[in-house]
Amino acid sequence: MDKLRIFLSKLKTSFSDLPGPQKMLAVGSVLLLVGSLAYLAFTFNRVEYAPLYSDLSETDLASVVNVLKEKKIPYKLTGAHAVAVARDRLYETRLELAAEGLPRGSGVGFEIFDQQRLGSTEFVQRVNYQRALQGELARTINQMTEIQESRVHLVLPEESLFAEDQKKPRAAVLVKLRPGARLGQRQLQAIANLVSSAVEGLDTENVTIMSTDGKVYYKKDRNESPLEMSAYQLEVKKRMEEDLRHKVQNMLARVVGADKVVTQVSVDLDFSRVQIAEETYDPDSAAVRSQQKTLETSQGKAITARGNPDAPINLESRLLEKQPNGQSKTFNRQKETVNYELSRVTRQMVRSPGSVRKISVAVVVDGPYRTETSANGKTERVFVGRSPQELKTLEDLVKKAVGFDDGRGDQVTITNVAFAADPSMGQEAPAPENKYLAMLRRHQKILFNLLLLLLVFLFVVRPFMKRFQQIGQSEPSAEAPHPALPEGEEEELLEGPKEVRLKEQAVQLVLTNPSQASQVIRAWIKEDA
Repeated sequence: MDKLRIFLSKLKTSFSDLPGPQKMLAVGSVLLLVGSLAYLAFTFNRVEYAPLYSDLSETDLASVVNVLKEKKIPYKLTGAHAVAVARDRLYETRLELAAEGLPRGSGVGFEIFDQQRLGSTEFVQRVNYQRALQGELARTINQMTEIQESRVHLVLPEESLFAEDQKKPRAAVLVKLRPGARLGQRQLQAIANLVSSAVEGLDTENVTIMSTDGKVYYKKDRNESPLEMSAYQLEVKKRMEEDLRHKVQNMLARVVGADKVVTQVSVDLDFSRVQIAEETYDPDSAAVRSQQKTLETSQGKAITARGNPDAPINLESRLLEKQPNGQSKTFNRQKETVNYELSRVTRQMVRSPGSVRKISVAVVVDGPYRTETSANGKTERVFVGRSPQELKTLEDLVKKAVGFDDGRGDQVTITNVAFAADPSMGQEAPAPENKYLAMLRRHQKILFNLLLLLLVFLFVVRPFMKRFQQIGQSEPSAEAPHPALPEGEEEELLEGPKEVRLKEQAVQLVLTNPSQASQVIRAWIKEDA
């Protein structure tokens, strides 16, 4: 303690002896040192937060914050719907919240039946079931990457005693998409199938999907018009064109270069649904199906008159009766019926929508070039062009790739032109970044703090240490007659009684060490005072 007290006393004395500018410099240096050390301590010891949950509803966010407060876990709200905790406790906190059943998600699920109240009516049970089903469907739909939040509304009519009076259930889904996301026809059809499969008796044509901005994404009708199918048709057309374009582009890129070919494909699709029923008969391939043959024979000696006596048959009978020798009459009759079966072919053909009518492919190929030197010595690239044989080969490759059909009217056009010059062409590619510079860029924060600490040590700590050492050396001692002089010089001054010798040593001391000489003079002045 005595040494500390002496040191503080020396420090105070030395500071009071300094002029005004040096005092300000000393105070500023001390403040800079303290601030730098405080900044370094704060930088390396501060808590690093990591997102715990994001895109939470207000109800879930309030529940999560309440649990964090009860468990005394440090947290920070990073947005209107997000919360963050210390990174080293991230997974542990998630497990603790999961044990509490958080976050619950939007709406109420089937956990509503975990706590049953005695005396609940049938109406309450039915309403709770509808609420639970809506909440579970919304939670499932929210698992899709493109959807940020959704709500499901179900209309479940009561069962009727008569089938003709039974109404079908309906569903409406409201979705909120993430920024930059969009729902394709597949995703919309998947949502409609999910809802219709989860609700008994619900058809996809009774499902409506819309966004928060009022845009109807999905709505089917039994009497669909071509305009309502245009979105689906456009998606099918784009997907087929993109597949063919990607196939041709990848093939030609390996032949002429990735940046030397541009391909565009247009596909004309027939979305009309045609059903054809035809029945064909072949007369040349007739076959006997059934045959009936009847033979009738009658014979008699006399023929009696019948009916009207004036009828010819009766006259004939009378003539027969008058025939001599009593000759008899014989009657034969034969009847034959043949049924033929003709060959018949019945065909029913349904042409599904989406058949290809026509394919058109346009390909633009660049190069080749040759390098020429102009009169002024400048190097230029001159477009040469490809030979017709080479273009014909590329055309055959494209036709094979897209399934060219001449009878269908398909078209393939390959054009060889010079591409527009790239402004960066001819410039040297940037050199790869040095690994040491990359390392310096990654750790620039740590290196800056170390450099700051080094500067504080060189320009603040070290000068103060030297100053304190000089103060300690110049402090008067009880045994030494001249406290500011070094021990060897004090002995020489005492041994030399002559005034000339003392004067020479004083002059030598002033020339070699002016600061120490000034300290000696100040000590002498204080002693005389």
